[in-house]
Parts: sequence; C-alpha cells; structure tokens
Amino acid sequence: MDLRESKFYYAGHDMNFAVFSDYPCRVRYVESIRLPIGQTPVEVYSIEPAVHNQWIVVQQRSDGKTSLKFFVRSRDRETFLENESHELPKHLKEHILLRIPKSSEKSERPWAA
Repeated sequence: MDLRESKFYYAGHDMNFAVFSDYPCRVRYVESIRLPIGQTPVEVYSIEPAVHNQWIVVQQRSDGKTSLKFFVRSRDRETFLENESHELPKHLKEHILLRIPKSSEKSERPWAA
C-alpha cells in the first residue's frame, strides 16, 4: 500500500502513532470520528512525505500492542510503498534502527534482531 493512501489513528493512550523518517515530513489532520464504543473521538491523520524523504516508519500502538509500518520511496520516486522489515536491504534496516529511539523496548522492535 502507498503511504499516501494510508491513514493513522489517535485516541490518547489507547491508540496512537509516532513517525520516524530520514527527513522531516508532514502529518496532516484529516478528520475526527466517533466510534460506537467509548466516548473518546478518534482523530484520523495522513502523512505527506517531503521531496527528500527516502523512508518513513510509523510506530502504531493500539490496545497495548505495538507494530511498525515501513514505507520506502519507490525507484520511480512517485510512491512510498509499504515494506516488510525482512524485505529491507540490510544497510537501510541498520540506518533506520539508528533513527528509532533506544528507549523503545526490543520486544516492540522484532525486526531489530
């Protein structure tokens, strides 16, 4: 999936995300939605890469679980396609690892091994 088609959600401590990248990018508010369960609205965001971005990682937390989504600029430079961590070239994975805060638990970063 392309990064520009992806949406990311925030609802306080229960559901949130953090963005890591090689160059600053823009996180843009899209809308606020109410779920039938709970009173807290869920805010919806999109991420717009900058011209110079080569990669973007989104760390998502929901219900106490953490996952990472990796987006890498395609060769045609027009899209940011989602990649699995094992599909990333070793040098790129190592570079990304250096940019993710060390305070993250290793268990939250299974690709770091």
